[in-house]
Amino acid sequence: MSKFNTIDSQKLKGGNIMSKFTKLISVTIVLVMLSALLTSCTKTPNATPAPSQGGTASPAMKPVKLRIAWQAGGARSELLQKFVKEYEIANSNVQFTIEAAESGKYQTKTVMDVAAGNTPDILTYWRPEPAYGVDKFIEKGALADLSELMNDPFFKDRYPEFAVKTSTVGGKTYGIPAEYAFIMFFANKDILDKCGLIPPQTYDELVNAIKVVKQKGYIPWAVSTKAFASGWERPIGYAFNRYISNKGEKGTLNAFAGKAPFNSPEAIMAAEHLHTLVAGNAAPDAMTLDDSQIIAKYLNTEKAAFFINGTYTLNSISKEVRQKMVALKWPDMPGAMYNGLMQDKDLVSVWYCSATAWKDPDKKLVLTDFIKTVTGDKAADRLLYEASSFVPDVKLTLDSTRVDRILIDAKKIADAGEQVKWPLSFAKPENKEPFYSVYTDFWSGKYTGKEFALKLQEIFYGK
Repeated sequence: MSKFNTIDSQKLKGGNIMSKFTKLISVTIVLVMLSALLTSCTKTPNATPAPSQGGTASPAMKPVKLRIAWQAGGARSELLQKFVKEYEIANSNVQFTIEAAESGKYQTKTVMDVAAGNTPDILTYWRPEPAYGVDKFIEKGALADLSELMNDPFFKDRYPEFAVKTSTVGGKTYGIPAEYAFIMFFANKDILDKCGLIPPQTYDELVNAIKVVKQKGYIPWAVSTKAFASGWERPIGYAFNRYISNKGEKGTLNAFAGKAPFNSPEAIMAAEHLHTLVAGNAAPDAMTLDDSQIIAKYLNTEKAAFFINGTYTLNSISKEVRQKMVALKWPDMPGAMYNGLMQDKDLVSVWYCSATAWKDPDKKLVLTDFIKTVTGDKAADRLLYEASSFVPDVKLTLDSTRVDRILIDAKKIADAGEQVKWPLSFAKPENKEPFYSVYTDFWSGKYTGKEFALKLQEIFYGK
């Protein structure tokens, strides 16, 4: 484990020392001590202090050692480390060993830990979907069934339906929602004003706005078209979700999961409308730049009119540009079967416990209390305003004096919209690389909408 960033907490100290006396004196002292002990049993013991932010359970009295893991890097990681230290101070019998690995290494570390039967006692990890291998963790029996917690008054009715549904597999809740994000769709109103446009509300207005800003010398979309970049994937979800279904269940995930074909008339229609919106409308070097580089080069310099990406990118946008942005809804699309307000939003991370730790009564008591601590109201406030991390709590409201207006506007749209998930959530790992190669070419204008749909059919269905 030395190749990962492992941080050991302060060790517990203690112990009793008895001096040696003569046999007679020893017997006398023992009798006195027994008398004192019996007397003390009638009094309230020195309880472990309650957590500074915490839950309703009382942590175990005996020393408890726990391993905790999360992805290192950024303000959230630093804040989680503070939470752990604060919890240890408030509960002197609890000792954590933090195992934090950088992005790109954390998933490998977790997979290796689970495979070796060495799952951390508690960890934050991606949501329970095949894209992240959590389905295999569950099959292996490495993760605890936390369903009972969702009936606890502390957790009951705390989370929106989409978060509970995402955390549930086979009728069992394996994770407690830790963090979520939603996709923001913005337009630079200054650019629209200069082009004689209003913020588009319909599909035709959006198509026209993209055409006009391009004619005026602006780049329509400030997106990276590199594999696994975040923003450029979102339009495919918004488009295909409106057209395709499987036995009445709508959604892009059906096609990416092998349940609905890409070569159907409905899927081809979705691909053609998507082509109208995105093909040839990103920066010429979009396939060589990542999200942060695109934001710096094109959005913050006001060379691009439209932006679509997650809440986790907001701080990368300059304050001056954020003030010029307006939040938009993705419009209804022509001939679609499932129009209506749809919003890409989902859990980014979930709290899991190992099945082994959950079976230990003392560890279970501490784990329950710790999760309540790091998901409670005070922690949620700190995560939001110190680390720009959203806890998916239905009671969470944004303070207009502490966050940008644009985020408040975007959240209102996200809260009201029906959930759309990341398109590749249930795709097989071997299909991702060829998909991204084709999708990059699609954005560059290499394929028509129909050609793109048929390419997807070939990738995901082999024909």
